Amino acid sequence: MNITWKNTSSGKLQTPYNNSPTNYKVFSPNLDINIHVLQSEETKSLLIAYNKEGKLIPARLHLGMARVKDLCSATYTIASTKEFKKAINHKYIPKKESISAMLIREPIAQSPFVNTFLGSGFESRLYAVLDVHHVEDKDGVKGLSGKVCTYRIDIPKEKSEEIHNDIKLGILYDSIAGGRNLIAAIDNLKDRFKNIEKFTILSVYASYQGCKRINQHCKELGVECEFFCMHELLNASPLNEYDCFYPKWNITKEDEELLKIFYKEKFRNICMGGDWTANSLGYEQAESVFKMQMNDLGLSELFN
Repeated sequence: MNITWKNTSSGKLQTPYNNSPTNYKVFSPNLDINIHVLQSEETKSLLIAYNKEGKLIPARLHLGMARVKDLCSATYTIASTKEFKKAINHKYIPKKESISAMLIREPIAQSPFVNTFLGSGFESRLYAVLDVHHVEDKDGVKGLSGKVCTYRIDIPKEKSEEIHNDIKLGILYDSIAGGRNLIAAIDNLKDRFKNIEKFTILSVYASYQGCKRINQHCKELGVECEFFCMHELLNASPLNEYDCFYPKWNITKEDEELLKIFYKEKFRNICMGGDWTANSLGYEQAESVFKMQMNDLGLSELFN
């Protein structure tokens, strides 16, 4: 896979989560998929390395509320970019025509609704929290599909028809491995809001394979799709399209040297996210998964 990158914008931004401004850059690939990748010190701390009290540690060990702070800052920064504002506002009126939905549980930690509002200045008409899970399915991706379980959208009965007809834009929040859960969410929302024309997706982690699958699915539905993710477009495991690894098409070559400090020559065999949710909401589980994976790769002695 030969993916090259173009720097589409850069800037300096003061977020509510830092004492000093954040420098950022946005990159887009030479693909027929509309993808934007944000790079900043915060996104680097989420995927590559984190400066903890003057010492660099792997991003996989950047956990708990310190990680949440960087997640929120990075989400705010993405929402502030000209690329994101154009994606949700170039032809739509978000407060009249959009629904924002996060898929539990991982996005909870980045407080996406309020950080998108603070960063972009735009508010959706509706907000929803979707409970979507993987289920076994022999016809699914590597034997798995996404299933929407339960959610509620607060719509007054007397305005139900009007609101359902008005919604044309879906803004979705979840990371992307194989794309199964987001495809299930897209199908569900498109079935419920027939006039949706576009989905804008904001992810912490996103794989090329998952974005490609979601993009193709949206084409088949006749809707547009645009992706925003953090730091790098990852490489999903061909075995399960669930684990995601550091790609050979990476934007920042210098990050390879940092990863080699932590993982030696096995840096492309490391699951970049680990337990995506536990990284923020259950740090002891995240540490347990990290130790297990390091042991499986023969690297446990590096982290004793």
